[in-house]
Amino acid sequence: MTMKYKNLGSSNLNVSQVCLGTMTFGEQNSEEESFAIMDFAVSKGINFFDTAEAYPSPIRSETAGRTEEIIGSWLVNKPREKIILATKVVGYQLNSHLPGNRKVPRSTEPQLARLDRANIEEAIEASLRRLRTDYVDLYQFHWPDRYVPFFHTGAFDISKVRKDMISFDEQVLTIKRLIDAGKIRYWGVCNETTYGICRLVEACDRLGVPRPVSIQNSYSLVNRRFEADLIEACYYYNIHLLPWSPLSRGALTGKYLENPQPEGARHTLFPDHMSQYFSERVMEATKTYSDIAKRYQMKVSHLALAFCKSRWFIGSTIVGSTKIPQLQDNLDAFDIDLNENIIKEINDAYLKHGDAAQPFYLE
Repeated sequence: MTMKYKNLGSSNLNVSQVCLGTMTFGEQNSEEESFAIMDFAVSKGINFFDTAEAYPSPIRSETAGRTEEIIGSWLVNKPREKIILATKVVGYQLNSHLPGNRKVPRSTEPQLARLDRANIEEAIEASLRRLRTDYVDLYQFHWPDRYVPFFHTGAFDISKVRKDMISFDEQVLTIKRLIDAGKIRYWGVCNETTYGICRLVEACDRLGVPRPVSIQNSYSLVNRRFEADLIEACYYYNIHLLPWSPLSRGALTGKYLENPQPEGARHTLFPDHMSQYFSERVMEATKTYSDIAKRYQMKVSHLALAFCKSRWFIGSTIVGSTKIPQLQDNLDAFDIDLNENIIKEINDAYLKHGDAAQPFYLE
């Protein structure tokens, strides 16, 4: 394929249309395998890597930070300016071990993870140390400090709203300190809502802080909620979407239709992790999209990724792979241009199945 590039949101980060997701590095992939995948990605024109202080995933206190360490060991022998590197700081989490991975030696005492100045500054220093770099191109809040029903945990529940959330002002002023110090170039958010985007941008404009340039939320054929509301705010604020899990944790490869537990597959290894992607509703939707793909002589995974490619609001599509042939196969999808007839069939299927991966319920 011929890789294409575009500026991410309002930034001057010229990112490849495919972003390499790295959350398997240090869990499903060894350091040697991770190095090979990154080398291959670069050879194919990918210049945009996404990671997090909490990776690999599923997140465990014993392994948090390992992915950044692997990337850092690889990056130290590469031309730093050719890689656009994104990482994340964790949001609110009670009795969390995640902040412990910022310390040397690692702390084993549970702490309260927050998005206050002290935590953000501690987190970026630890990420820079592990990544063996002086700066991060894109720094992201992994999830908000306040309560929101992120990661598909259902409808908004007012009983879970906390009064002690870190102010938007403190969050964005801390970002300004990091930009002014040259530790980050731009910033973004993940798993965020329209309310959060608007409040953060308002605080930025009032306090003279650069606005966020990206939002990393779940988006795929079985979860298009972004298009219903968030898209308006992101359009007016020039914030690009970086969709995570465009293949819905592998469900949209279709492999789980034939074998509920394919050997070595992520859901087979971690059946309780993001299990909403493997519900009966998602399998029914996947069957419909698979039938569409077959009519046009393509794989359902290619249909799913080509659909992301066709969306004007996407800055780069995050693709994770545990094997090089798998990454090559995913890249092949970006040579496909979906015509109006295919898009209509996809939209008709969406009207039937809706956001199948979103367990949106009211109690």
